[in-house]
Amino acid sequence: MKLFLQEDKSLRETIIEITYNVLDRRVEKLMEIVRSSEIQLEGKKDGLLFSLDIQDLYYMESVDQRTFLYKEKQVFESSERLYALEEKLAQTSFIRINKSTLLNMDYLKCVQPLSNYRLEATLANDEKLIISRHYLKKVKQYLKI
Repeated sequence: MKLFLQEDKSLRETIIEITYNVLDRRVEKLMEIVRSSEIQLEGKKDGLLFSLDIQDLYYMESVDQRTFLYKEKQVFESSERLYALEEKLAQTSFIRINKSTLLNMDYLKCVQPLSNYRLEATLANDEKLIISRHYLKKVKQYLKI
């Protein structure tokens, strides 16, 4: 893979062009990074409002009609509903893994089979989440297995 950078002071915005011979997982990952670099979400913590880069979020969860955004060691509350976040993040590495959770697949460390065709997902921060059998197909498609 080669990287070409060119500075052009006359441009009003950055142009990113990706040329490839095969659309493989590496190219798709680059496309995800470029697309997601512009997406910011608002999260509240201790009465303060934060602008969060989606690349820093491990997962999002809906509990008692409230939505929470999880970073490695911090939790923020969002005013957006989980289904709205899922639509907004459709072209990113976020995948719905159960009725109430969207997982950033970039932080998936490993999976372990459980009963009833469910999986236990271990994240990079060693937190564990359940992938329900209903969403297993989407996860497998993302992982290309």
